[in-house]
This record gives sequence, C-alpha cells and structure tokens, in this order.
Amino acid sequence: MFNNSNTATKRIIPFITAICCVFSVFIFSSCDISKKPSALTINGTEISDDVLAYFIDCAINDLGENAVYDAVSERACALAGKYYKTNSLAHGYGLALSTAQKVAVSEKVNAYWNIYSEYYSTIGITKETLTKVFSADAYRDLLLNYYYGEGGVNEIPLSRIYANFRTNYIVFQAITGYFTQTDTAGNNVRISQNEIETLVLKFQNMSQMVNSGEQTMEEACQYLSESGYPSSVQTVILHKDDTSYPPGFFEKVQTIETHKVSIIGSNDYIFLVLRGEIDSNSSYFLDKKTDIIREIVGTDIDKLIEDAYELNYNLDNTAASSYYSVIIQEKGGLK
Repeated sequence: MFNNSNTATKRIIPFITAICCVFSVFIFSSCDISKKPSALTINGTEISDDVLAYFIDCAINDLGENAVYDAVSERACALAGKYYKTNSLAHGYGLALSTAQKVAVSEKVNAYWNIYSEYYSTIGITKETLTKVFSADAYRDLLLNYYYGEGGVNEIPLSRIYANFRTNYIVFQAITGYFTQTDTAGNNVRISQNEIETLVLKFQNMSQMVNSGEQTMEEACQYLSESGYPSSVQTVILHKDDTSYPPGFFEKVQTIETHKVSIIGSNDYIFLVLRGEIDSNSSYFLDKKTDIIREIVGTDIDKLIEDAYELNYNLDNTAASSYYSVIIQEKGGLK
C-alpha cells in the first residue's frame, strides 16, 4: 500500500509543478493564448506589454525625457525584473493581499487614474495595468512582514518597533482656531487684534475646563462653535517629519503630559491639544507597524528580493522601441 502511495505522489508532484508554472504565467500576462507574444519575457514568463509600457514610462521619468532608448530599455527591464521577483516571491510563499490591502491598492489606482488617465490611455496603460504594478508594491510590504515581522527569519523585536513609534510619532486630539479668514473677494485676510484676543481667551477657558474635568474635548468644541467659531475635534497620529502642522509643533506636543490639555500657538493658528498615550496593543501603533519596519529595514528588503532569483531577459527591441517612441513623443522629449 505504501509503495502505491509513493508512486501516486511522484505522479502528482510534476502535475502540481506544471499547474504552478501555468499560474505564474497568468500572474504576469494575459490569458489569451491567441495573442501575439509579449515584447518582454523574464525567465520564460511573459510580461504584458502594458506593464512594459508602464516601466518604460517610469524609466524615462527616472532618466529624463532626453534619455536614449538603450538606457531607458535597460532601466525598464530592471524595474520589470523587480516586479517579477516581488510577485514570484510572494506567490511562492503563499502570501495574499487582504481585503483592506486590495482596497488600498484600488484607492491608489483611482487616485492616479483621476489625474493621469488621459496620458496613460494614450500610451497604452489601463487601470488594470496600475492594479498590477501597485499590487506588486503591496506584495513588497507582505514580504517585508514575512521576513522582518513577527515570526520572520529576520524578525525585528516588538520592543524596538514600539520604541521607534514612541520616538517618531505622537497621537493627540486637537481643536484648531484660525487667526485668518476668507473675505468676500476670496482673499485670506487676518482677523482684527480684538478678535484674536477674544479667541485666545476662549481657548484658555476651554483648556482650564477640560483639564479640570468640567468638559470633554467634544464639549469644548461645541462651546467654541456656539460662540461663533465653527470647529471640530480631530484625532491625529503625526510623524515627526510631517509638515502638516507649524514648525516646532511636534516637539511641543511631545512635552505635554499625557491625558492633559495645552495650548499651542503660531502666527496663523491656535491649537487646543490633548496628548494621548498609546501602548503596544493600540490600533494606532498596530496600524503603523509596517511603516516602522519599513523605516528600520530601509533598502535591506529590496536586496533580499533582488538576490532571490537570477533573471534571464528576452526583449523584442523593435516592439519596445515603438513604445519608447510613443511615450517620448507624448512627453515632448528628444526634440
């Protein structure tokens, strides 16, 4: 009985291997077997022409609109090679995008398409193309966590990730007051000094009431709105390099005692800030874990991906150069 089982297994393994090879081809190229061969194959796998066109466009963006074809094709092949390796590694490890990750890819695709759809359509790039290449970016993050996340072969200790979070991020609630307003002509003008002093006084009163426990931040915001200053409470997780707030804001919030309110002012704004405290089980921290691992790892993940395979490229230069010419013409280069 055991001999028969081994024989069956030996017959099944080549079959499974063949199925995996076919599946790998479908990942990178169209399923239409009657179509003409792709201009680029990597290790025998066709890279669809729309994806090649995308990487030619990226290569021209990297090298400049006057870059010659040889340099562009070399760069485009390198980008396509990284795309091939990332997809192959992720699928080889059985990694799959979660629903949330697919939604994030879709949102990124829509954002790019809303801006560049006319240009992309002209050079043969579709929303499906963007989905392919942006999905590869998402697979890179899966590989990042596979190698460096919990249980990974190069696992980064949670204590180090959390320490990085505490150093580089702050979490707070804020109510914002403005020392400027838009006039009837649409210009941004400064309010009067009396109005500024009145607004500052209101923020001082709100700070005292929240710190004494008489009001929540939401109640303070309602008080401000009812007195003629429409506002809202925003919960923010902020990286130290984020420039959304005035210079020095991050450092000032860091000095606030947790669960306490303080006022931070600038030339154009006044903020009522409630400093939060985030532990290692918080959703705020967990949502940033991949970003923090990415910061710690840097380019090491790209080297792991790069070293995963030896690649053999087969490029149809006639076809590829025609894509290059169309894109260069659209960009207005090589005049």
